[in-house]
Parts: sequence; C-alpha cells; structure tokens
Amino acid sequence: MKHTTYLGGTEFRSKPENLIKTDVKLFQHEFQKEISKSYVLNCSKVYLSEKNVINLKNMKMYFKYTYMSNPPLKNIIKVILNFLKLRKEPINTMDNGVWVINNKSENYFHWMTETLTRVISFKTLNIKSKILIPEKFLEYEFVPKTLDLLKVDYQTYSKNNLIKVNNLHLTSNTAPAGNYNSKAIYDLHSRLSNGSKSSPGKKLWVSRKYSGRRVLSNEEEVIPILEKYGIELIYPEKLTYAQQIKLFREAEFLAGVAGAALVNMLYMEMNQTVLELRSERDELNNCHYSLAVTLKHKYYYEKCKSDIQENMTVNINDLESTFKKIFPASP
Repeated sequence: MKHTTYLGGTEFRSKPENLIKTDVKLFQHEFQKEISKSYVLNCSKVYLSEKNVINLKNMKMYFKYTYMSNPPLKNIIKVILNFLKLRKEPINTMDNGVWVINNKSENYFHWMTETLTRVISFKTLNIKSKILIPEKFLEYEFVPKTLDLLKVDYQTYSKNNLIKVNNLHLTSNTAPAGNYNSKAIYDLHSRLSNGSKSSPGKKLWVSRKYSGRRVLSNEEEVIPILEKYGIELIYPEKLTYAQQIKLFREAEFLAGVAGAALVNMLYMEMNQTVLELRSERDELNNCHYSLAVTLKHKYYYEKCKSDIQENMTVNINDLESTFKKIFPASP
C-alpha cells in the first residue's frame, strides 16, 4: 500500500542574479523541472543489511529506494551474496521501522537534501515508527544532531546481522538527486530551525582548505578582499556541528567553492544571498543553484579555472566585481 506524502508538479526556478547570456546553457536545463509525487510504501517481512533491503521470499530488491541511481550488475550480485551469507547467522527481528537512506547517505549533502526530506516526508503521515539507521552513521556528528533537531525517534542496527522487519515503511525519494520538491524543502527548513527566526547579519566564506579536495588554490589572494567586505572566513572542519549551525543561522551571505558545506544554506533564513564558485567546465551540477533559488535566496556564481584534481582558481578582479554587485554600499 502506498501513502502519498507530497504532491508532484512543475518547479519553476528564477535565474541567477548575475547570469550573462553566454552562460545560460549552464543553467537552462534547471529553470523548469517536473518532480514526481512522494510516497511511503508499506512492505511486510523484508530484510535489511547495511544500506540494502530485500524480500528473500521472492528475491525482490528495492534499489529504487536504496540507491541514488541504478547500481551496476556487480553491485547487485554483491548485495545478494551478502544477504545469503548473513542468512546463515542469527537474525534479529523488528516489528516495524522506517527506511530513509540510500547508498550516498553518509555524504553530508545527500544526507541533508535527500535523507532528511524522506524523514520529513514520513512525518507527514503522523505514524509512530522509528527511523532505521546503520550503527556506523552515528560516527558522523551531523546524523544524530539533525535527527534530534527534527525530533524523530531512531534506532540503529548492526551491519553484522540480517535484520527482519515485519512492517517496513519504505519512503520514496522526494526528488531526483540535485533537485527538490519545494514543499518538502520548506518543511525541512522550518523544522531545522524549530520554527524560530534568527537575526541574519554575518557574511560567511566557507573554506575547503582542510577538505583535501576541490580547494581554492589562490585562497590567500582572496582573503584581503573578504576582509574588505567584512566577510568571515570559516573552516567547518575546525568547528563542532553545533557551532556551524549557529553561524549559518546568523548568516545573510554564504559563499565558497562548490561543495557539501554550501548545503548549510538550509539553516539560513530565506531570502538571503549565496555565491557559488564553480568550474567553468561544469555544465551539469546545479544542485546548489537549485537549492538556493528554492529557498528564495539570491544566487550568484563565479566561474573558475579548475585542474584535474578539481582544485579551483578564481579571477580576483571578477570576484571583486561580483562583490560590488552584491554589496553596492560597501567600499
């Protein structure tokens, strides 16, 4: 049985604030998107292992719900063999639970935009049941913190056992990866802030210096410009998750190289400003643009040179010109 949670429809997105004619091709495929409805499917007597679900009676697998995109055959074979191996071990049983994860859920961006919207989707049904999370997910500070913010009960399970669930609530994706059902995003945004308003005022630049990849190669050249415009340079890896939330809740401007940290615009009040530094060669990845305009933020972009490791170099003069557009009253 399926229970509809969010209706689908056409998402219309406003254009970037500083869009120039020659860059329209970078964004035009995202200006209008058809989003399918969201739902929760009830499944009986299914088994869980790590990030997979299977009905062993008929060998039905649920990759539509457990993978971001269809897995290759070798992955399917590996999943089946693992289930058959664990079947020989003691099996734990649960009466019910809720499935919200996929194969990318440990990634912060996917957790925030996909997993948490599935959590919110289930909550619309007002059914009492615990979200099921692999034990290792608790190693990531943002997992328990965000679940606590959303006031949801959750239960962990071990990768070393097969888990039989007599009644599993299997949530669908609320939108394809990198796209969004605006109603789900609005509900998530509201619940993450507990319905309270903040007083935006901070200008934040998120550095990827300690991330190990996709760093800004000439960040040292950028720092004097940030100081000129009163923009605070932050290193998320140096902060607790609670400290990060506090900063982003108070932000009126968020900028940085394309990466998971930009998803923290979800904590900002709506109608703020986001600047994304993106590779000049990238004509596909618009997840931050789409999220920004869904949240009614003013979205700006800066095209950057990138090397084979995806490290970027921004043109300093172009960056300052963009700052002058965003902050016309600044020196």
